[in-house]
Amino acid sequence: MNDPRQIALFGGLRAQRKDQVITRFRTQKVASLFAYLAFHLRQAHSREILVEMLWPESDAPTLLNSLSVATSSLRSQFEPPGVPQGTVIRADRFSVSLNPATVTTDFAESVIMKPADDWRT
Repeated sequence: MNDPRQIALFGGLRAQRKDQVITRFRTQKVASLFAYLAFHLRQAHSREILVEMLWPESDAPTLLNSLSVATSSLRSQFEPPGVPQGTVIRADRFSVSLNPATVTTDFAESVIMKPADDWRT
């Protein structure tokens, strides 16, 4: 994907690529999952930790199904027919993440690291 999806976390959750803007998600939990994955863009996240964080009140059989439904919802929004699976949403039996090669965030762009030599000032 030559034109990365730009995700805004500041001022409300929004994803944009060219003229397509996504601001609505299937549920608030799906939006929360997407925001968490975008904020921690360079990490793969354990399915177990994600379900405990997002659905703490659910019983065990429902947990992984809830994450699967949320992941599927994100895939349908960000990987429509014709877009290869894994282009934006990476998921396997153990973890879920966004593909940092195809996604940028306003948060990541706002974090400016000083070179090690400049830390003394």
